[in-house]
Amino acid sequence: MLVLRLLKMNTMKTKRLFLLLTLTSLVMINYSCSNDDDGSGEPDIGDATITVSGDIQGQKSGMADFHHLTDLPGGMEVWEISIHDYTPQTFSLQFMLASATSEITQPGVGAYEIGFSPNSTTVFTANYSHIPDGDYTNSIEYSTLWDGSGTLNITTSNDNTVSGNFQFSASEVDDELNIVGTIEVSGEFTANKRQF
Repeated sequence: MLVLRLLKMNTMKTKRLFLLLTLTSLVMINYSCSNDDDGSGEPDIGDATITVSGDIQGQKSGMADFHHLTDLPGGMEVWEISIHDYTPQTFSLQFMLASATSEITQPGVGAYEIGFSPNSTTVFTANYSHIPDGDYTNSIEYSTLWDGSGTLNITTSNDNTVSGNFQFSASEVDDELNIVGTIEVSGEFTANKRQF
């Protein structure tokens, strides 16, 4: 149902929704960075390196974490890996499992499809935001929600850490949902559990 509503919304509203989700993730990450679980004085958060090609090109590195949200409006449940840089933020990348009809559990070690499948507990949707020099108002959203596919390989999965690698393609759409851009993204990550 949520996905059908998203598709019926115009693209500007959809972009605002993705931006809101990204900003919400950042607030939660900033809060978690203030936690020092290991006593080292350093934030207990993971890291990632990625390569982007196509309409946008470059190599990026940043932090990575994962979290599980339940009891969301409409019965939605989300399990997500979030990757981004900071000072200034130039990109944000999320891999999400989202369902309003099934319980989502943390994925175990294995290969998972990246694409789009409504209410799937095994197919990840990938969203990449290009944020030129921290300018959120001119960010460009690429997603497998519209078109694209790939693979997320999870090599470690426990209560505190999820790690692995990925490769996928994603698309940008205009206000009429026509594809106007494509990127390819690959990389590896070690994501720690979000602390909040």
